[in-house]
Amino acid sequence: MARFLLTVTVVLLFVLEGTVMQVISPETWGLSWTTVPRFALVCCIFISAFLGRREGLYYGLAFGFLQDVLFGQVIGIYMMSMMVASYFAGMIVLLFQRGFGMMLVTTVLILFGHEWLLYSLFRLFSVAPYDVQWILTRQILPSVIFNLAFALIVYVPISKMCNNILAKRDLHME
Repeated sequence: MARFLLTVTVVLLFVLEGTVMQVISPETWGLSWTTVPRFALVCCIFISAFLGRREGLYYGLAFGFLQDVLFGQVIGIYMMSMMVASYFAGMIVLLFQRGFGMMLVTTVLILFGHEWLLYSLFRLFSVAPYDVQWILTRQILPSVIFNLAFALIVYVPISKMCNNILAKRDLHME
């Protein structure tokens, strides 16, 4: 039940990032910068950190595929980038202790790396017409800051859900 609740939560956040957040984005208010909500990716990073890199990889694969099918221009780019981001988040957590500060630093690094990888891949396929300085100051950095604020909000609920899953997993192991 705890795993189902976690999955439903990530699905609802994925739907929220594609619907409601598009209405209240800064560019609809006339601002010159863009924030791209990556709520499902933030959850995949936390899942990977708390439940393991393999589970994070599976969540990244599933939600990256959904992102590609529903919103993407090229099939496979979001799937690969969310998988890689989730996996590396799990790898970083293996190297360092899983504290609140470390999770925030990991989240910032993974979000920045994810956005940079997406820009690089879209630039490779000539879909991104903007130069590096414009995309960095107007989209990548505002998106990372916006998603970090979201990560601060959902850190405690997602960690509690993951800890419930771990407790049930440990209970079944005994």
